[in-house]
This record gives sequence, structure tokens and C-alpha cells, in this order.
Amino acid sequence: MSALLLAFLELTFVMVSILLLHSLKRTIGSAGFHLTLGMFFVLGQIVSSAKILIDPGLMGFQVNLGNTILLAPYMVAILIVYIVDGTLEAQRMILGLLAVLFGYFYLANITASQCAWSGYVAANPESSVYLESLFLQGRRVVAASFIAHGVDLFVLPIVFQLFHNRNTRLFFCVLGTLIMAQVIDSFVFQLIAMPQLSDWWVRLRTTYMARAGAMMWLSILTTIYLHMCKIPRGGGGRRPLDILIAFFGGYGRAQELQKYIREWEGRYSVVVQNSSDLIFIVDDGGIVLNANDAALEGLGHGPQLAGRHLTDLVRDGKGRALPWETVWGALSADGPEPQSALLHQDWETEAKQGKSMRLDVSVSGAELHEKPVAVVIARDVTERRRLELERERLQEELLHSQRMEAVGQLAGGVAHDFNNLLHTIQGSLDGIDKQPGLREPHKALLGNIDEATRRASSLTNQLLGFARKGKYRSEKLDVVDVMDSARALFEPVAGKGVEFKMIVAPTPMHILGDTTQLQQVFLNLLLNARDAVQDADRTGGRIVFRAEPAAAYTPGWESQTGDSRPPEAYTCVRIKDNGVGIPEELRANIFDPFFTTKEVGKGTGMGLAMAYGCVGNHNGWIHVESNLGRGTEFFIFFPLAL
Repeated sequence: MSALLLAFLELTFVMVSILLLHSLKRTIGSAGFHLTLGMFFVLGQIVSSAKILIDPGLMGFQVNLGNTILLAPYMVAILIVYIVDGTLEAQRMILGLLAVLFGYFYLANITASQCAWSGYVAANPESSVYLESLFLQGRRVVAASFIAHGVDLFVLPIVFQLFHNRNTRLFFCVLGTLIMAQVIDSFVFQLIAMPQLSDWWVRLRTTYMARAGAMMWLSILTTIYLHMCKIPRGGGGRRPLDILIAFFGGYGRAQELQKYIREWEGRYSVVVQNSSDLIFIVDDGGIVLNANDAALEGLGHGPQLAGRHLTDLVRDGKGRALPWETVWGALSADGPEPQSALLHQDWETEAKQGKSMRLDVSVSGAELHEKPVAVVIARDVTERRRLELERERLQEELLHSQRMEAVGQLAGGVAHDFNNLLHTIQGSLDGIDKQPGLREPHKALLGNIDEATRRASSLTNQLLGFARKGKYRSEKLDVVDVMDSARALFEPVAGKGVEFKMIVAPTPMHILGDTTQLQQVFLNLLLNARDAVQDADRTGGRIVFRAEPAAAYTPGWESQTGDSRPPEAYTCVRIKDNGVGIPEELRANIFDPFFTTKEVGKGTGMGLAMAYGCVGNHNGWIHVESNLGRGTEFFIFFPLAL
């Protein structure tokens, strides 16, 4: 029994070696697989010629080491190549094994003849005699083996295809094929090697149990391996006699077809692998089967990308988890297999170094190895989207600027005429006030009219400032001096519980402008900041008033237009508070004249409008950033005086 156990272990080693080398063909090439297979085949022929047997003394359990241990796995290898690699690869293997058989037969005869040549010397004469006897008596055996195995090369695929096309379970397909091939092989071999067919059944009875057990074990190993290779059921569209037709009638055409296939594979590789688009092949479960070099390089995952779930790599256009089931369902909405559907979507992903990448994605259905898959072609549109957003922002700013210009022209014209009327009213009031005998009630009424006229005049001056038609005197100013004067006016009215801080850079900052108008701009913004802090109704209100040279990274610098000077040629005054903040939907209107969110009587809506017009009149601009509930910051840019 120990001899049978050793034979079983040897059979397992040979079969597992063949399966392992076949599975590594794509990694290390097919040379190792074919060389190992040829080694087992030649060794099996020598052992068979020597008629080495294991005889445990039980009927049917006699083991022929050559046929059962070494040559049976070789037959299984032919079957695996036919099933997994296709008909053409099986044809090549058949031709190769026939060449090995012929070479062995020829060299065996030459070696046997050399033993009788003059001048032939052997260190051990007995081994020379045995070698000559082995090869001489093996001539007929080798010829019989040559023909029997040649028949096996065609019997194996034909019988397997007959079973497989009838949807027989894979294990029974393999087992039935191997047993049938063993029976035919034994019959043909016996017919040629020892034509006395009367002895055929006797010889078969001595080994049939051992052979059946070996075929059973080989079928189990083969079935497991084929299931790992995911062999489809139903025959794959091949007919039983295709191997014969292809071998004897169409091998040349098959070779030409294979040439065209290799050529198209090369073209595919050139196009796909050199494409700048990210291309994935994804199965119905969302697992990435393959990806081109651009995808591997763009996502920075390297070869580890294959086998990962697509939802681990990308998100939808809103940054949420990608619903792959929905995508696949949309592909197959018109049928069970997604062949014609085409989806266009926006996705996001994390590129190398943690950078976000926006993808314009096309998803289409295809078929790979008779299984439906999805082909995902994604184009990096991060820069394009950034430019589109930048263009939209500039367009909005242009429209806002044009709208404010139109409003300013209207406001300026109305305010100018209204101001002239106010001067007339004021002059008339002064004349009436100088009339003798004016009673006190009348004087009180005239005083009310005079106060209303002064307030209206102040409002028209703000309108004229917004429209850039107010009184304006340009002189060289130190920004810090203007800020100091605004601070002195603001601190007494800042309110209790408000922390006010002024910070200025030590760099000289001189601009051309009107002191009074700029002081009014800063004061208006500081008062708005105070109101925002008080409206927040929290302890620890804080206002920061600062000035510094502008820089390219300063928020709002990108809004600079019409000037090619660098950021260093500008100064930036910043007023920041931690108040209620400005809702996003209101930010586009805060500089409009008479726009205010304050209660009636608490604001005219002209403070920010006047500031906007005055800063524009000084060749500068205002940028605002705000977070609701966290505060607001105004950035005011002025060109430095040359």
C-alpha cells in the first residue's frame, strides 16, 4: 500500500506542476509549461518501454507508472489547453507533441543502433546491453504509443465537446472524456504493439481500477482549476469536429486569422495604452478587470488597480458615493446585456498627491469572454472646469460692473439735478429766515425744513460719490494716516464688548486719493462690521482693521482687471468681523444703492454703494468673503502712488 500511496503523491505532484505552470503562462511565458510537459511525456515513454509496474496483488489495482502517472496528466494538459486557450493553441500543442514523439522514436532507434557499432565503448557493458534491449524492444512500443497518443490528441477535444455542448456538469465532462480516451488509447496501443486482441481485456482488467482512480482524482483537480478559470457552460459555440476541420482543412486560415488578431491586438494596445483618457473595463459587480496606463498613472495606484471596486476609486459629480448598481441598471435597461446603451456622467476622483480630479465619463456596454462588461472612458476635465468657472465668475463680475455703471449714471444724473433743487430750496429758506417779524411757530417749521434739506443734501452727496460725480481731490496720502482718522471716529461708537484691533504692515503705503472720501469709506465699513457683531448677539465680538501690501494669494486679487501691474504695486485694506455673515444669495446685491437688510430708520442702503463708487473712483476694487454665522471680511485694493 505504501507503493500505491507514493504513486498517488507522484501523480498529484505531476498534475499540480502542470496546472501551476499553465496558470503562470501570462506571467512567465509558455516555455516553462511546454518544456515541463515534454519532459513528463518523454520520461513517460521511457518508463512505459521499461514496463515498470506497481503490483499490490489486487485485481485491477496494478499501476503502470508510465501510462498512469506520467502520461495521463499530459492528456489532461491537452484537454486544458483546448478548453482554456482555444482550438488554435490546441492545434499547436498537438503538432509539438507529434514532433516530440517522432524525435523520440528516431533518437531511440539511433541510440539502440549505436550500441552495436564498432568503436562503441561503455563503462558498464551490462548497462549498455540493457539500454540496447530497452530501445530495441521499445521500437514497436514507441510506434504504438505514437499512433495511440496521436489519436488521443483528437479524441480528447471531440469527446469533451460532445459532453459540454449538452450542458453536462463540468466534472462529468472531464471524467467521461478521460475514461473514454483511456479506453481508446489502450485499444489502439494494444492493437499495434501486441496485435493479439484476446489479451487486451485481460491486460485492461489488471489495471482498470488503478486507472479509474487516477482519472477520478485528475478530474477533480482539473474541474477545480477550470472553475477558477471561469469556463462558461454551453460549449462556447464550438462544435465537436471543429478540431479536425481546423487541423486538416483550415490550419493555414487559422494561422492567418491569428496573425490578424495579433495585429489588431497591437493596434488596440497602441491606441488604448497611449490614450490620455482613463479607460477601465468593469464587470457587472463594479470590479475593475483592467485599466490602461493613463488610469494607472492618473490615479497613482499602479498595477494594484485591477481587482478593486470602482466605487473605491471614484465618486459622483457631487462628491457622493458612486451608485454602481444604478449605472449598471441604466446600461442594461433595454435588455439583459448592456450592448448599445451609452451613458454620460460627471465623476470625481482623488489623483496623485491627493489632488481632486474632475472626470467627464462615457460608460458603454460590451462583452468580454461571453460575459457582459462595462467600458468606462473618463477624460480629465479638471482644468477645463476651472476655466469654465473662472469664465462664469468673470462674466458675472462684468455684468455686475455694467449694471452698477448703469445704476451709477442714473443715480448721478438724478442726484445732480436733485442737488441743484436742494440748493434752491436752501437759498429760499435762508431768505425767508431773514424776513423781519417771523413768528416762533413759523421759525420751528422752517428749522424742520432746513434739517430735512441738509439730510437730503447729504444723501445726494453719497449718490454722487457712488456715481463718481462727487467732489474729489487727489493728493498723495499715507493709508495708515487715513486709517488712524477713521479709527479715531469709530472707537467712541464701537460699543461695549467689541474687541477692536488695528494692524498695519511696516511697509510704506502711499496712494493718491481724497482723505475725506476714503475716511468715509472705512468708517462706513467699520460701522457695518459693528452692526453685524451686535446682530450676532454673542460675547467676544471682534473687529480687525488691517493694511498690508497685496499679494497674488490675497483673496480678491483675481478680480483685478484692466491693469498689468503686479500685486506688489497695490495695497490691501481689510476689515474683518465675526458677526452674522452675509447669505450667499444677497452678496451680489450688497453694493446696490438703497439695498439694505436693516430695519426701517436704521440704514439708507447707501453706505456700501458709496464705498463701492468711491473705491472705483480711486482706481481700486472691493472684494467680500463671508460665511453665514462666522463673519465677513472686506478686501479693499488701492494702487500705490508711483
